[in-house]
Amino acid sequence: MHFEHEGHLKTPALEAAIARHIVSVRFEDLDAETIDAARRTLLWATATAVAGSAADGSDGVIRFVTASGGHQQATLIGTGLKAPAADAAFANAVFAKAHEYEDKYWLDNAGGFAIGFAVAPAVLAAAEAKGGVSGREVLTAIAVGVDLQARLLSAIRGEISPVWTPWNSTYLFCNYGATVAVGKVLGLDEEQMLDALGLIHAQACGNFQGQMEGVLGIRMQGGFAVRNAFHAVSLAQNGISGARQFLSGRFGFYKLHYPNHTIDYDSILNGLGKDFLGRHLGFKGYPCGVVAHPVLDAVRQLLPQFTLENLDTLIVEGSPTLYIMTEPRERRLNPHNGIDAQFSLPWVIACTLRDGTLKLNHFDDALVHNPDLIALAHKVEVDRQEGRESVTVEVRLKDGNVFRSEPVAYCSGHPKNPVTTETMIQVFKDHLSLAAKPIDAQKGDDLISRFVNVEQALHVSDLFNGL
Repeated sequence: MHFEHEGHLKTPALEAAIARHIVSVRFEDLDAETIDAARRTLLWATATAVAGSAADGSDGVIRFVTASGGHQQATLIGTGLKAPAADAAFANAVFAKAHEYEDKYWLDNAGGFAIGFAVAPAVLAAAEAKGGVSGREVLTAIAVGVDLQARLLSAIRGEISPVWTPWNSTYLFCNYGATVAVGKVLGLDEEQMLDALGLIHAQACGNFQGQMEGVLGIRMQGGFAVRNAFHAVSLAQNGISGARQFLSGRFGFYKLHYPNHTIDYDSILNGLGKDFLGRHLGFKGYPCGVVAHPVLDAVRQLLPQFTLENLDTLIVEGSPTLYIMTEPRERRLNPHNGIDAQFSLPWVIACTLRDGTLKLNHFDDALVHNPDLIALAHKVEVDRQEGRESVTVEVRLKDGNVFRSEPVAYCSGHPKNPVTTETMIQVFKDHLSLAAKPIDAQKGDDLISRFVNVEQALHVSDLFNGL
């Protein structure tokens, strides 16, 4: 099937098929595995947003949103406050990404791209603002939004990590996943859905520069994508037309953002409506940049075999995607703040070496300058190898002994090494006390139960009592 068109008014077959699919999917079309995947996506995004509501910079986001005024339509998770739907969704997506503890859709063993942290908050805010939306409708919108975003990602042939493209594909593609999800909740018809996706095409962006500089702006990008999705949907509802060839056109998404890549357009439609890719979503085992996760698994393999006092050098052998957490080298060895530390491979290794695992408090600004951890970070060396599909860690000791880990291909949280729902529930419980407005544990149990059993909710607004 060939999707290239130059005519202005004609909707290409690809875009038309996507819009028709989005508006037609019903809860009854989802199999049990897809429903459970959507539930897990919602549970994890909410759990991480609860803790993220009190993360560094979130107070500024809360002040910004509440100062903007407007109708109190949707909940700012973890705060006890409400705001207009687009603003609440913006804030909640920022909160869900704040601790780098989100979901990932893995395209290969070396790394993945987040989806649910933006799609789930978008769905929740749209549903709460609309009113009368059931839990089944929420799960359907999440399943459709995650699936479409994953399909758009998967259509790219060739590497799309920061080694090969300047775009941060997590944020770039979230514009589309969030628009699909919001449009689904708000009941757009096919023509409106096409317009909304064309209008988000006019806004889609996402880059790595904030990550390189360790600024709070990096996590705002998910919020921007969600906010823009609400604007695109609302404009479409009000009769504003958008580009119809937003994917396959001469200046469509792929030719604009990935001009040097081959795009398998047919793959976007293959299995559409039958194989919902949200079933392959993973959830992070550690709160940091995802390329570090197989490294930390490998480090933890070796911890029982040596003492820190005897450690001379730790060498990581991995893929080129480790670049994003190893360069610029001086800054990665000496992070300036918690954001730097989230994306510093030497730092997260140092924390894991000392404490046995990685936790949210390892990124407190006060700890980032700890001299013992900095000294450990300086013992880390990284060997990035083309074509590498797994990670191995070698530890060289002062007494001459050398230990090598088993290769790690599928890290903790990867769909082939998944986080259990029981673990997700425990993480949610652990995060209750970390919210901007801490949540009582007993009330939290009831809250979590509502999210776990979301398909039973007749009105999704009932989920937010106590949140």
